[in-house]
Amino acid sequence: MIQKINDRVFVIGSEGSANVVIVLQSKGAIIVDTSLFPEKAQKIREFVEKALKKDILFLVNTHYHPDHTFGNFIFEDMQIISSNLTREKMMLMDEQYLKNLPTLSKLVPASITFENEYWQNQVLIKRVGGHTPDSSVVYLEQEKILITGDLVFNGFHAEIVQDSDLEEWLNALENLKKYRADWIIPGHGEFMDKGCLDQMKRYLTKIQRLLDGTITYAEILSDENFSTRGFPELFSWGLENLMFQRTK
Repeated sequence: MIQKINDRVFVIGSEGSANVVIVLQSKGAIIVDTSLFPEKAQKIREFVEKALKKDILFLVNTHYHPDHTFGNFIFEDMQIISSNLTREKMMLMDEQYLKNLPTLSKLVPASITFENEYWQNQVLIKRVGGHTPDSSVVYLEQEKILITGDLVFNGFHAEIVQDSDLEEWLNALENLKKYRADWIIPGHGEFMDKGCLDQMKRYLTKIQRLLDGTITYAEILSDENFSTRGFPELFSWGLENLMFQRTK
């Protein structure tokens, strides 16, 4: 499903899949994240080049997870930008990591990397960590739009993985409020105003409290910020990952 924020920014995603963002500028288009499936990435490339009639200036990966990077294969001839940590994480994907994922002809990491932040074409890419150590956000200064990657899940339970850092994640969400952004585009779910940053903070804070034993599982389930979110299996899986962290 293709949604337009305005005549220059398109969000492609449906039913909780990872969002792909297309940003049109005068000289061409920028694409943020490339989806799990190269077939989908191919259709996105055709949409930009044939339907929108724009050259692709460069692509950005917000973090290393396959649902944000596997489509890189279709854009191998383009500039792909990520943090150097995202590139390193992708290069560590071995057969064990890839065995339950869609078959990929070739893993294509970024061709341009940065340590902490990168500016190009009035676009800021900044590594903030939290969801994963390499998680980055993309700020469209001219558009006043912030693309958060998986730091924000809107309407769906968060994917909390074994290298997530809840404290860092919460700090990052608080710091994101400082950006002049009219719209937030999450990694998964519908774009909305800055209210989704607070929703995400409350979500993660309650998970912390559940692990610390200061609230009950029943209290969590009675909260609409949990009960109305899709993919409840991710909630249980995330708790398992956090409990595993605490035993290390």
